[in-house]
This record gives sequence, C-alpha cells and structure tokens, in this order.
Amino acid sequence: MILNDGSKITEEQIEELNANGPYSMAIWKSGDISVGNEEGLAGRSEYFIKLIRESILKNYTLDEIKKFSILDIGCNDGWVLHQLSDLPFAKMVGIEPREKNIDKGRTVRKILKLENSVEYRVGDIESLQDEVFDIVICAGLLYHVESIPLALRKVRESCRHMLFVESRCISSNYITQELKEEIEMRDLVYQFEDEICGVTAQKYESAYYDGSAAHNTIVNIPTTESLVMNLKILGFDNIDIVADADTYRRDVWKDKRPLGGVCISATLPDEPKTLASEEDIWINEYEIGLENEVLPRAFVEPLYRFFCLQDSGAKFTGNLKTIHDSLTLKDNAPSVDESLLPDSNNGKFALEIIKNWRYSPYDKIALEYGKLLKHEGDLDEAIKVLKDVTTNKINSDWRTVYRSFHLLYLIYSELKNDKKSIKYKKLCIKSNYKFPVNHG
Repeated sequence: MILNDGSKITEEQIEELNANGPYSMAIWKSGDISVGNEEGLAGRSEYFIKLIRESILKNYTLDEIKKFSILDIGCNDGWVLHQLSDLPFAKMVGIEPREKNIDKGRTVRKILKLENSVEYRVGDIESLQDEVFDIVICAGLLYHVESIPLALRKVRESCRHMLFVESRCISSNYITQELKEEIEMRDLVYQFEDEICGVTAQKYESAYYDGSAAHNTIVNIPTTESLVMNLKILGFDNIDIVADADTYRRDVWKDKRPLGGVCISATLPDEPKTLASEEDIWINEYEIGLENEVLPRAFVEPLYRFFCLQDSGAKFTGNLKTIHDSLTLKDNAPSVDESLLPDSNNGKFALEIIKNWRYSPYDKIALEYGKLLKHEGDLDEAIKVLKDVTTNKINSDWRTVYRSFHLLYLIYSELKNDKKSIKYKKLCIKSNYKFPVNHG
C-alpha cells in the first residue's frame, strides 16, 4: 500500500484509520490507497462534487473566485472542500457539529499526506454568528434537521452570492391533485406565483451514527418542490435543479434503491426580493384590481335583489342562472369558470369576485352592487348599500367589511365630507392594516 509520495502506510496507521472510521461519506485517495466505504451510497459524493464544481465555474470566473470565500455547512470529515481546494478561493471554511468527524478528517489527511488550506471548525450554523461567505454548500444536511425552513433561513444569512444544496428527497408523486385540493391553495401568493406546493416526510433519527442528526430528534425529508419554495421565499433566484430525483437515482444508484436525491444551485441578486418583500406589491395589485373591477348592472342587480333584498321575483337566465344555481344548490351545483363572465369582464379579478360569492353571498354581492352604484355616480344609494354591509349585523364578512369601509372613505372624500372620510379611512386601516388605503 503505497502513498502518493512513494512511502508505505504502516500497520499502526491502518489501525488508527480503522479506529477513526467509519469513513462512509466519501473516498479519500492517495497513491493506490483508498480510505472509505460508502456502502449503499457508493458514487454519491463524486457525483455531487462534480455538480458543485460545474455550478461554481458556470457562475463565476477564476478571477472572481480568487476574491471569494466558501463555506461547507455540516462538512463531516471535510472531503468536499478538500476536493475543491484546487480552486483559488481566498478563504475556505468547513463547519461540523461532531468533533469526531473533524478529527477523522484531520487523521486521514495526515496519514495519507494530503494537504489543503481549508479551515475546519467544530460548530453548527449558529456558531457563524454574523460571518458571511460568498458561496455556501449545504450537502447531506437538510434531511438531518428538525426544521428545514429554519435551517435554510440561517444558511441564507451566511450566504452572499451562491448556494448549492444536495439533499435526499422523497418523490414528487406524493403531491397529488387530491392533496392540492385538500390543502386549499388559495392564498394571495397564488394570485402571482406558480401553483406549487411541497411535502415533507418525518421520521425518528438518533445521534448514534456519525452521519446522522446531532441529537435524537425527528427529521424531515423534503420533496424537491419544498426546497425550491424555501429558496424562493428567501430571495434566491436562478434556482437550477441540476439533478432531479429521477436523474439522481438513475445516475448514482442505477435504480437499485428507492432513495431519491436532488442537487440545486441558486444565486442571490444584488438586491434580493423575497416573497415576503413582494407582499405589499401583491396586496396593492390584488385589492386595487378587485376594487376597479365593476360588474355590469344587468349582471349584478338581479343577484343583489335575490340575495340581499329577498326578492323572489328576480329572474335569472343564461350564465346568470348558472351562477345563481352555483350559490343556491347544495347538490349538483355547477362550477364557476371564465365562460360565465359578462362580455365586458374577462379578467382574473372578475372571476375571483364571482367564485368567492359562495362564501357570504349576501355581504359580497352587496359590496359589488355598492361598488356599481359608486361607479355610476349614485353616491347616496351606494352609501346605503355599503353601510348595510358594515352595520346590518355583527360578524359580517371581514374582507367585505374592510373593502366597504374603503369605498365609503372614497365616497365621502368625493363628497368633501372630511369627518366621515377620515372615520372610514381609520376603520379600513383598523380592519386591515395592510390594505392600500390611500389609492383612488
């Protein structure tokens, strides 16, 4: 057994390496000696280190890398950064919560006479405090933590430019249409973002094995979608799934294991925009769009007379009858889609208005009629209708109430009644402090 420099490894050194094992994350090599037994994970580390290198060189030049720092979180025995140490990084740091793993890396590099300029530290992501790195690697970590969102938030705080994630994952086949319907993806976000959701699977994991969780806990194995959602909400862009679960399984395990994996690279723009920071923009567009979408009288008045004035003589034909039936029939109620919209209203906001009538139709149809009256200039009648929404009963529909308050604020502003205008502006803000109250 000969090392790179031609020297032989001794029996004592073999015993020391065996005592420091298992070297199960990757294979350390020198000459004709290989230290490591990946067992069922054979080929995994070589596979993703190739993807990490390609992602770094795809995004940055060697001149840029010379000024960059790189961090490997949960570095185990330090193999990943050792493999990247030929790149001219100004600073390379690996952190690992288990001191044994840091020791085993130090031992194997000493015995095999392998050198690098990496700084290895015992610690977790919390130990970084305010330290920030240009590139962060998070390989083999996320499926050993209690909370992936919390872990990635800390990772984001330590990352300046690029993140590479490698993780075990479960199949996206668990994300079914039935699941999507059950979790009701109706949040404001989905008015502006793709209809995406994720799943994570929980299992017990002890701290018995060197490559497991740092303490006995319950860990989470995500779908690829879960990871992408977390990265997007933290402000990462150019999210590139460089190896999806099927590719990973085919290339690494040759379809011999059910185990899935995913590799994702993502970058941070100079001025990151998180989903949270986009919220005000979305609220403005959503609420203003709904308020400015005025349904025609021939469409909304019969519904107002039937649901709000209890006029049984109101007549419904065509598309309007279908909408009426969707609100009144318990069994076999027809669904509502864009084909039922009036010719003058063919946007997403009109459909959003009509689809939501099934929840509190009295309040919501009254709001639309009050909005119509304001649009037509019949301000006194609009006030009566809108105040019926806000005063008729306790527990009126919340969204209808704050939207009615805002319309009353606008109407009284137009009538130069400052006292009432200010009153309804304050009530609107009290009801929904995020409402874009000053538009109009």
